[in-house]
Amino acid sequence: MRTLQHGDITWHDDGNPSEKDLLELQSRYGFHELDIEDCLSEHERPKVEEYDDYLFLVFHIPYLNKKTGRIFKEEVNIFLGQNFLATLHRGNLPLIDKLWNQLDTSEEKAKEYLGPGTGFFLYELMSQFFEDVFPLVDTITKHLRVIEDRLFENDEQVNLLREIMTLKRNIITMRSILLPQRTLIGTLEHKNKKFVSDELALYFDDTLDAIERQWALLDTAKELSEALQDTHEGWLSNRTNAVVKVLTIFSVTMLPLTVITGLYGMNVSLPYADSPHAFLGIMGLLLLVTGIMLGFFAKKRWL
Repeated sequence: MRTLQHGDITWHDDGNPSEKDLLELQSRYGFHELDIEDCLSEHERPKVEEYDDYLFLVFHIPYLNKKTGRIFKEEVNIFLGQNFLATLHRGNLPLIDKLWNQLDTSEEKAKEYLGPGTGFFLYELMSQFFEDVFPLVDTITKHLRVIEDRLFENDEQVNLLREIMTLKRNIITMRSILLPQRTLIGTLEHKNKKFVSDELALYFDDTLDAIERQWALLDTAKELSEALQDTHEGWLSNRTNAVVKVLTIFSVTMLPLTVITGLYGMNVSLPYADSPHAFLGIMGLLLLVTGIMLGFFAKKRWL
């Protein structure tokens, strides 16, 4: 666990907190044992717990796995007091690392972020976390536009369904992450004013507005992805029908030809079977039947 001090405010950060580290924090600040259990467990639901001396927050941050193209979530646990803030998470978060390095190397930055108090620093953290969600939403939107162009401009669309389903899964994941965050940020505005003042409530309201904009963009992306999937499935259905139509015409056309050739393939005496022109006659009959059937199909506009 690393620690950064500015004035009377202490920031603790741990990218892989052990039970020993958490118990040391509990001993120092008097955290409730249930909060420690929440930090040790995985996939805790987003929430805000209020105590006399601190707030305990659990929220999720979406991130894109570039290898798989899927969006996952990182859980972040935060303890917030009058003169301390502890951020606990699994794995490195680039934003926290970047912010830590800035505050650790620049007294001016440390004063800017930590000087107004822990409540303001919490706002800055959460604001930047959710501002980083916009590029993810933009990535989803751009990918949808690319798929849309390919869907309507290219005849080779066999592999599009997998891409559409991957995007839909990412949209569902993003919505499942952002939905509880809307309630969480709204709850922060009404918590103990010694942690979040009326002035800071306005700042958190701005963060809530950003989340609402992201939610609106995801709503549009969700509708577009569903429309693209319906369009793609319609295209596949039409293509399948076209193939089935061709195969059906082929099989129906071959049926009388098979009957004629099978008839003359029997080991019995048939009219004109001994004629030297029998083969040419049968071939002519086959061509005539084929022409009649194709003409009938064309007249019915089945071709």
